[in-house]
Order: sequence, then C-alpha cells, then structure tokens
Amino acid sequence: MNSDLNNQFKTRPVARISIRRELSRSLIVALCLTMGALLMVVNWGIGQISHEYIQSRLKHDAESIIAALQLQPGTQTWVVGERGASTVFQRALSGHYYLITGPDIEIRSRSLWDYPADFGRLSQGEEKSFEMPGANDQNWLVWQLGFSKNDTPFTLTIIEDSSPLDALKWRYSLWALLVLACGAISLFFMQQWILTRNFRYLDSVRQKIQSFRYAEDKPDLSAVPQELAPLADDIDQLLQQLKQRVSRSRNALGNLAHEIKRPLQRLQQLQDESANRFAPDIKALLDDIQWLIQRELKRARIVGVSSPGRQTNLAVDLPPLINILGKLYPAIRIETDFSAVETLPQDRDDMLELIGNLLDNACKYGLSEVRLTVKTCDDRAVICVQDDGKGLPQESIENLLQRGQRLDERQEGAGLGLSICNDIIESYQGRLTLENRKPHGIMVTIELPLR
Repeated sequence: MNSDLNNQFKTRPVARISIRRELSRSLIVALCLTMGALLMVVNWGIGQISHEYIQSRLKHDAESIIAALQLQPGTQTWVVGERGASTVFQRALSGHYYLITGPDIEIRSRSLWDYPADFGRLSQGEEKSFEMPGANDQNWLVWQLGFSKNDTPFTLTIIEDSSPLDALKWRYSLWALLVLACGAISLFFMQQWILTRNFRYLDSVRQKIQSFRYAEDKPDLSAVPQELAPLADDIDQLLQQLKQRVSRSRNALGNLAHEIKRPLQRLQQLQDESANRFAPDIKALLDDIQWLIQRELKRARIVGVSSPGRQTNLAVDLPPLINILGKLYPAIRIETDFSAVETLPQDRDDMLELIGNLLDNACKYGLSEVRLTVKTCDDRAVICVQDDGKGLPQESIENLLQRGQRLDERQEGAGLGLSICNDIIESYQGRLTLENRKPHGIMVTIELPLR
C-alpha cells in the first residue's frame, strides 16, 4: 500500500527546450558549414591563382622559345638558339622543361634529358593544359601550343613543376584553417557572452515575478527589452486578473455565507416554533447548511487576505494563523518549530489552508497541546502536526490512506480535516502519512517537494 502511495506521488521528468543550447547548436552548425565552405573556396582560389600564374609564365617562356626556334644555316636541322631558352632549362630535372615535336623532329631541353614523355601533337593554334605526375615525384603542370614556322607544323610542350607552389598553397591553407578556427571559437564565445548578457533581462523578469511571491507589491516589468515587452504585459495582466479573480471568489463566498446566516436563523426559529413530523429532518438539514457556512467562513478566516502566486514565508505567514487559532481554542497550547525553514515554494494560500485545517482539527480534538513542526529533508519539506487527543482506530487510519477515501470532518473524535487537505497535497504531488502517537494522540506527516 505504501509503495502504491509512493508511485502515486512520483513526478515525471519534463523535457525542457533550452534556448541557449538550441542557439549554440545552430551557431556551431552554421559556423562549421560557413567556415568549411570558406576554406574550400580559399583553397580552390589559391590553386586557381597559382595555376594561372604558372600558365602565364609558361606562355611567356613559350614565346621566347618559339622566337629562338630556327634552322641551322646550310642544314635542314631545327634548333633553339641559346638566347631563346633560360638557363633553368639547362639543368637536369630542374622542374622546368620543354619539348618541341614536328615531322621527324624532336627537340628536348637539357633538363628533360631522355625522360620518356609523349604528350601528343596539336594542330596550329590549338592550346591544351593539364596536370600529371612527373620525374622525381614532381607534379607537372603542362601547357601545349600548336604552331607553324616556315610552313612546318610544330607542337610546343612546356612544363613546370608545381610542387613548390602546391606546398606553399597548403601552408597558406593551414594558416587559413587556423585563422578560421580561431575566428569560429571567438564567435562562439562572443555569442555565449551576448546570450548571457541578454538572458539577464529574462532573469530580472523572473526575479521580479519571484519577488511578488514574497511581497504584496505588484512587480514593475516596465524596464524590459522591447522584444520582451509583450510577454511582460501579458504576465502583468495575468497576475492582476488572477489576484482579482481569487479575491472576488473568496469575498463572494464570505459574503454569501454571511447573507445566508440570517435567513437560516429565521428558518431555525420557525422550525423550533412549528410542530410537525418533519421537524427532526428539517433541523438536521439546517444543521448541515449551518456547518457548511461555518466551514467556509473558517477557511476564509484562516487564509486571510488572498495573495495568489506568493511563496509561503513561514516567519511572516504562520504567526497570524497561530494567533487566530489561539483565540478560537484558548484551552489549547500550540507549539511551533519552523525556524530552520524560511520559505516553502508552494502557494501561500494553499499552505495556510492546509496547515490551518490540520491545526484546527488538532486543536478541536486535542486535549491540551498541539505541536507543529516544519523541516526539510533532502529535496522535500516535511510538515508534522501532532495532538494529544484520543486518536483513531487502526482500521480508520488504513481506510483513510486508501486513495479516494475521505473522512467526515464532523465525526466526533476523527481529528482530521482531510477532505480539504487531500486536494492540496495531491495538487503538489506530495504524500500524507497518518499514525497514532503513544500514549495517545494523532500525528499527521505531510511531505511536499521543494521544487
């Protein structure tokens, strides 16, 4: 049975969406995509620039080589004059090469030596460029041009090793990656700082609303950012409507109870004066109505001025309640111990009604002493009310602990007003235990979550 009660009051965790987490995740994804795309563009751009630069240089070298291509005097042999080619073409595997092919003609730069290479032939005016692996693990950027000289068709293939520029390109790409990573990290922390700074406005709104739970003054929500102004206005209107609605409801109940008392008293008088066979039934019904009216008046007197939304400040809210009960039951000494607990997160009106009803019943059925203790244990607040009355039979206690069972408050010796208290305890997902004290009396223990 106790395990069923525990399961009844267990709270289910609610998955909450974190705005900070969602914004951070979105920023990280956006930064990764943006920085990755930017890095690819930078890497591609540097590659294009380096290739265009090499091709431009190859074209200039080609012009010099074509201009220096000539027939040796007195022979039909084509040669490239010494002034036409740079000395870099004279060093073996220097990374700069050229090859001129024609009808039964092949002129190689000394740097190319006898490295086997066949690049094909082009028609006059045709150009072609491509990359390929070369000698000594070099990466060759090849540019070809088809031309004609003295009616003889030639194909000029001029080559440059792009490995040094490729290495430089990757070095710059790594630096760019480092700069982008530092920029992304800086943007992330800047975003966190901006979020923290702007969320302070939400914290201020929360603190002002929370302060309303400790004081009667309406929170001032005027100094909030423009984006939060509609939310602040709605909260302000909701608080005002809630306060007015609860106040009207309690005032209406109190006024109704007071207004009905006089007609009921007149009916009671007429019933006493009349003599008929239904007189006992009429008297019982009038007593029931009178009891209900007294109950509602007592509840209004216990709670006092309505303050919906406020937390329960024990040091401020309990002494007036104890004072009222002391005047109602002057023969009962009420002892309290709540010095270690300053506030309870539950609504002030609910807690005053809960504690007030328990103390009222304890005073009604106690003999001389009632004790109220409020303490915290782990993540729960424990409220304990003890009296020194005659107690309850064990079967009555077991029936009361079953869900849905209620005990008539008017039953002599019951000592408990659980009909009101049960609804409040269940609304906060709390737990109630009930046991007889030794040598006599009842102890009611209520556990309420602190969150």
